[in-house]
Amino acid sequence: MKSGSAAKLIVDALLQRFLPLARRRIETAQAQDGQYLSPSDPAYDQVLDSLAMVARHTPVPLLEALLKWRDSESPKGANDASTFQRKLAVECIFCSACIRFVECCPPEGLTEKLWAGLENFVFDWLINADRLVSQVEYPSLVDLRGLLLDHVAQLLGALSRIRFSSVTERFFMELNTRRIDTSVARSETLNVISGMRYLKLGVKTEGGLNASASFVAKANPLNRAPPKRKTELHHALCNMLTNILAPLADGGRNQWPPSGVEPALNLWYEAVGRIRAQLIHWMDKQSKHLAVGYPLVTLLLCLGEPQTFQTNFGPHMEQLYKLLRDKNHRFMALDCLHRVVGFYLSVYAPNHPPDRVWDYLDSVTSQLLTILRKGMLTQDVQHDKLVEFCVTIAESNLDFAMNHMILELLRQDSSSEAKVIGLRALHRIVVSPSSEYVGLEIFQAHDIGHYIPKVKAAIEFILRSCHRTYSQALLTSSRTAIATKQA
Repeated sequence: MKSGSAAKLIVDALLQRFLPLARRRIETAQAQDGQYLSPSDPAYDQVLDSLAMVARHTPVPLLEALLKWRDSESPKGANDASTFQRKLAVECIFCSACIRFVECCPPEGLTEKLWAGLENFVFDWLINADRLVSQVEYPSLVDLRGLLLDHVAQLLGALSRIRFSSVTERFFMELNTRRIDTSVARSETLNVISGMRYLKLGVKTEGGLNASASFVAKANPLNRAPPKRKTELHHALCNMLTNILAPLADGGRNQWPPSGVEPALNLWYEAVGRIRAQLIHWMDKQSKHLAVGYPLVTLLLCLGEPQTFQTNFGPHMEQLYKLLRDKNHRFMALDCLHRVVGFYLSVYAPNHPPDRVWDYLDSVTSQLLTILRKGMLTQDVQHDKLVEFCVTIAESNLDFAMNHMILELLRQDSSSEAKVIGLRALHRIVVSPSSEYVGLEIFQAHDIGHYIPKVKAAIEFILRSCHRTYSQALLTSSRTAIATKQA
């Protein structure tokens, strides 16, 4: 059998599975306002896995088949909410398939024309989304439209692994063509900036890091100064860079700094150092920039020159402690603290004296426990972040995490919120999928088995308190019910 015929048979077999599932998703999306497209669908996910495998070996016929399917399913003619709803659903499914396709397709797997076609598809949606499906005219489609634009951004991110130069050049070209400030141009610019948030920076090779450093330098949020509403553009670019840089800082040990790319790394350090200095000055002038500026400055500090990080790590945490006391910036400060401490523990702490690491950890945990006791952390997302903090510290220093965080949270005089945070963190630690130990065995393995009786005592106290409280509540409730019936 000829290879072309074999490829066609493989693609046809895959389409036989894809088509009914895709059609079902479209129909259900129309019936449920797009809600069906968000949750995981095991059968559909399995088809996407198969699609990814086929993309490695026969990408051209597969992409051509997907393009043909998209064209056949996209509604033509009428411009009403139902038509646009179906169009958005089709585009969401096409995008989800293309994301998996691009993630697995080798760079040489497609012709330049097909790669460029996918790139044009992405930018066309980012630029024309408001024109194609107006949020004002079709408010019921806002969620589905948002889902599509997120898929489009993910597809752009996947494309950037293969076509980094092409994607980034197109990005700057689109920004430059919209320098004349109009409401339409501003909206398009913001959509394009948002669509870049999943861009993948290459840092493993000298060429990749050079290109990444060049992009970051050109994307400096303060490089662009439109005649009006500068803040909106600057904040959008800050958010974009924060999203792009975060995976590098969160990659863990041995991920940063990359090795064997020293000349390019120096250019990178120069670029991030320059932006960081400008942003600090920018935030000092106006506090309205803190919410978007500090997350980016935190990342730039982490990914900057090592000596700069070690000199500024302590002062940076002190600034974040101050922001913790401002309710408007509290979660942002908490998130930045978690990121910078996690980065320090994974990248620098292994080479620092234990006493120095202990001092940093003692500083941050004291601050966190203090503001928790003062009732300043009331939101669920803030509690979630504290749980993550405990787990992050435990991964680096379980002894410290138990003694200075978990057991402090589980103290008898702690608030109910603190106890719940402590229990959640403890649960995450003892059932960690990355651990080779089961349950409390992890403490014996780290030679800190003396915490086991303390943990058990704390849990027993909480259980007795719950039993006492809820038994009393149940008894009171029963008496009330009886009294009501008797009346």
